[in-house]
Amino acid sequence: MARGHPRPHPARLIVAALFALAAILTFSACDDGEGDGKALGPAVTRPPAQGEPRKVALGFGALPSAAGLEGYIASFAAAAESADIVMIQRAPPWSDFLPNATVSAATEETTRLERRLLAQYADLDLFFAIDPTDPATRRSRIASPPSAIDATKGFADPALREAFKSYVTYVASNYQPRYLAIGVEVNMLYERSREQFEAFVSLYDETYAIAKAASPGTLVFPTFQLEDLEGTLDQSHSPHWEVLDFFAGRMDALAVSAYPFLGEVRVATDVRPDYFSQLRDQFAGPILIATAGYSSAPVEGESLIGTEQDQQAFVGRLLADAEVSGIEAVIWVAANDPAVPATGSSAVLRDVGLRRSDGGEKLAWATWRTWARRPLR
Repeated sequence: MARGHPRPHPARLIVAALFALAAILTFSACDDGEGDGKALGPAVTRPPAQGEPRKVALGFGALPSAAGLEGYIASFAAAAESADIVMIQRAPPWSDFLPNATVSAATEETTRLERRLLAQYADLDLFFAIDPTDPATRRSRIASPPSAIDATKGFADPALREAFKSYVTYVASNYQPRYLAIGVEVNMLYERSREQFEAFVSLYDETYAIAKAASPGTLVFPTFQLEDLEGTLDQSHSPHWEVLDFFAGRMDALAVSAYPFLGEVRVATDVRPDYFSQLRDQFAGPILIATAGYSSAPVEGESLIGTEQDQQAFVGRLLADAEVSGIEAVIWVAANDPAVPATGSSAVLRDVGLRRSDGGEKLAWATWRTWARRPLR
C-alpha cells in the first residue's frame, strides 16, 4: 500500500477502545469498599529465572479479559506473574478536581483498590498515564469535559488547567509511580488542533514541575503515537519529529505507542529494520514502548491477515529490537484478549492479547514468557 494512503480504520479506533475500557475500569474498581487487610488478588509465583539477563523491562496494560472487579484484579496478577510493569491509563475525573471541588468516593475507592494491588504485587513498577484528550476526535479536544468547563477553550480554560494540575498532584502523591505520562499520544493533538496543542504545552510545563515536586523519583513525560509521527495513518506526511522539541528539557523519557498493523504494515516482516531503533536517534535518555499491540486474527476493515504466527513474529521482533536499541521497557497493551464487543470501534482490540480471554496460550505467549523468565539486570 502506498505510504499515507487513507485508512478505513485509523488510530482513533485503538485509542477510542482504550479510552472506553478505561472508563469501564474506573467504575468497576469502585466496588472494593473499605480495605480489610487481606490480599485482593490471587497469589502469584514467578517461575525461576532462566537464560541470559535482559536489559529491557516488560509490562502489561491493566485491561481485563472479563468485565467487573475480578477481571481487573486478574490483569494485575497477570502482570505480576509475567512482567515487571503494570500500566494504568485513564482520563482525569475532571469534576473531582475543579477549584473548590471534593474528591469523589468513587475516585478514592479506585485509588485505594489499586494501591492495595500494587502493595500485594510489590515487585511491579507502575506506569500511570493521564489521558486528557478525546480519542473519538483523534485527540483534537478535551475528553468528557464537565459543564463547568468551556469546551471551546479546552486546555486554555483556567478552571480545567487548575483541575488538571490538581489531578497530576493527586496521582503523583498517591501512587508515586515509576513512570508518569502527562498526556497520551500528544502528537495527534499537534496534527489536528495546533492552538489546543500549544495551550497543552504551556499546561504541561507547569504540571511537569508539580509532578516532580510531588514525586521526585518519578520519570515524567508525555507519550507520542509512532505511526502518526511517521504520517502513515489517516494523514500523509513526512515524519514530524519536531513535535518532541516542544518538551525539550522537561521530558524524562521518550515514550511512544506502536500499533504497526494500523499503519503501513500488513505482516510482521513489513516492519522496517529501523522501526524502533530510530527512536534512539531522536532522544538520548530512556526510551519506552508504551503501549504496543498486534492482532492475532484478522481485523475487520483492514487488509491485515492476522494470525498467531504473525503476532508471534512481531513480538519476537519488538523485544529483540528493544534489547539491541537500549529501549528501557516494552508494555504490551493486554496480557489476555480484553473484554470488548465483537463489533464497533473497540473490536480492533479483540485479539491483541498474547493469551485468549480464557487464558489459553497463543503462540506469542511462549516468546513473551521466555523473555520474562530471563533475569532483568
